[in-house]
Amino acid sequence: MMKKFNKIFSICIIMLFSIFLIGCWDYGDINKKNIVISIGIDRMGDMLEISGEVSKLFSKLEEKGKTNVTSVYTDLSYGKTLEEARVDFSSKRPYETFLGATRVVVFGRKYAREGIEPYINRINKTYDYRKAVLAFVSREPPSQLFSKDIQNHLSVGFFLEDNINFLTNKGMAINKNIGEILSDIAMGDVGYMLPYVGIEQQNVRYLGLAVMRDSKLIDIIDIKDTDGILYIQGKNISREETINSLKDPKNKLSFDTKINKRDIKVKYKDKKIVINIDLDLDAKLSYQYYLDPLNNKELKEFEHLISDKIKKDIELSVKRSQDNKCDMFGFARYFRADDPKNYKNINWRENYDKADVIVNVKTKIVSMNLSDYKVKHK
Repeated sequence: MMKKFNKIFSICIIMLFSIFLIGCWDYGDINKKNIVISIGIDRMGDMLEISGEVSKLFSKLEEKGKTNVTSVYTDLSYGKTLEEARVDFSSKRPYETFLGATRVVVFGRKYAREGIEPYINRINKTYDYRKAVLAFVSREPPSQLFSKDIQNHLSVGFFLEDNINFLTNKGMAINKNIGEILSDIAMGDVGYMLPYVGIEQQNVRYLGLAVMRDSKLIDIIDIKDTDGILYIQGKNISREETINSLKDPKNKLSFDTKINKRDIKVKYKDKKIVINIDLDLDAKLSYQYYLDPLNNKELKEFEHLISDKIKKDIELSVKRSQDNKCDMFGFARYFRADDPKNYKNINWRENYDKADVIVNVKTKIVSMNLSDYKVKHK
């Protein structure tokens, strides 16, 4: 009985201590930290340029008490190495630099061509850097990006994070965080893609995708050429496909397509890698330029036309990756899962560009976007 009482008493003491210790015991230090929102790295001649958006919290005494005020400013530092640039960055700070709130890291094209792996490893080993930080490649130097005044957001860094997450969730883009990049680097056989951004008409915009092989920039894919990539790798795909009318060349039909099922398998057959990409799509007619009644035969033809268009987009995207000798889709992961024995015995990087790619796309029109009307197939 006494042992049971002692056990209960010990648990109560631990719980009381836990309650008393809970809280931000060092909360006051937040006002004495330079909080980095965004980091940019680029090559400028023989120097590295580190730019960033820094948020400074400070207290402003008013009649009714103290109010926290936030200011965001851009910063530039230089050095021949990452270490020298970081020392230059820190030497100008009145307070300690805090990286735990960093939202994005932006690599300039020059630095990305040299290779971003050194900085990725730096993030991995820096204790207060989050692995969920999103990575971008910028057409302009990141310092130019950060100097833009974002009218509809707090800062460029917050805008980039929210914009790419919005586009990715809508199936219109692909994002990548540091943890995922580290996984790709560790695997070795795969490349990856990063969002490519820049300044267009005085606004910061998403422009397409930057292709990375061995963590070096090797290709840039314009946003208009990313449809095939999104059908392979995108999330929550919802794409608008425009098809010409079969009867009137001036009329066009816009279909909203969504992936019902996506299946990717990679096998080794007859001494060759075979990549099978199978897509089942549902399509809804959004609108026609000019209203025209459609029969079931025409709808069947539209299903074939949509399937053929998407199949061609996918094949072109995969061919581009094979021409670059870069498995930017991560097909190697499917091969390792589907055929682990052959994966171990084959040099994936040397054989990827010679792989046979078989694409099958099946589209079903499920709605004509008319009130309570569903397409009936004969």
